[in-house]
Amino acid sequence: MNRVLGTCYLGLATVCLLVAAPAFAQGRRGGGGGEERRPPAWMGNGELTGKVADESGKGVADAKVSFVYAPSNTGFTAKTNRNGEFKAKDMKAGEWRVQVEAANFPTWRQVVQVAAKNNPAVSVQLKHDNSPELIATAEGLYKAGQYGEARAEYMKVLEAHPELTGINRAIAFTYGREKNHAEALKYLDLALASNPNDPTLLQLAAASAMEVKDFPRAMGYLAKIDDAALDSPQVLADAAVNLINAGRAADGITVLDRVIARFPGAADLYFFRGFAHLKMDKDAEGKADLEKFVSMAPPDAPMLPRAKELLAAVK
Repeated sequence: MNRVLGTCYLGLATVCLLVAAPAFAQGRRGGGGGEERRPPAWMGNGELTGKVADESGKGVADAKVSFVYAPSNTGFTAKTNRNGEFKAKDMKAGEWRVQVEAANFPTWRQVVQVAAKNNPAVSVQLKHDNSPELIATAEGLYKAGQYGEARAEYMKVLEAHPELTGINRAIAFTYGREKNHAEALKYLDLALASNPNDPTLLQLAAASAMEVKDFPRAMGYLAKIDDAALDSPQVLADAAVNLINAGRAADGITVLDRVIARFPGAADLYFFRGFAHLKMDKDAEGKADLEKFVSMAPPDAPMLPRAKELLAAVK
């Protein structure tokens, strides 16, 4: 919405304009120059009253009620009185979007058709928002290994606050811990819809896709990871090793080519790529990578003996 003007009207609640400074028509008043103020686009003869109450029926005081006239996307706000009642005047007939915001309650929204007169009262019932408590409970259950119970608490939060898309990530983690990768993927995709470039989400989605043997899908997730945003080769290296171990050496090499271009000084990457080349019977390429690994690796590198064995076996 636009900035709040200082003009307010008094009714059962205080109503303040939320429209931008109105345009002025040029004209003359008497013998001198003057300006005529145009009324806001939402202004008319309609009136709307209502009450905001909690689940027990008690009025919610000081709730912010926003009224937006849909055709012009402008409007005003009101605050409820101590009994939860509000009143809005001078509303143009037509479609209005009404939104109610109050501390400790989820936001309430509804489209209302306003007539020039005889509008029925709007009844708003809010339910207390216990999302912080639910999230704390869910986190405790997750840490205790009670993944199904944690998921149920996260689901309650998501039902009350669908805008909290990060909850999809937490739900995906619970499924992942249960090794239900098909369900984990559903919620990872929902989380990625809001954070499409999150490297952790993309890595987890790729890992889950590999678990269900959907390797083209896994490669799709990995392709979306921004190499330049990575601080270390670990994310893509782990994915490449998983692909190689799953018999997808060519896919593993595709990933390793990327990560080596980003981190050319990481010795282990050449070992992994060399091993993958050998699995594809590409001895020359495998030998070149393994020799590079041996030349770069420190003397106590865990994979150094294995690299030397492989090189000795290459014809």
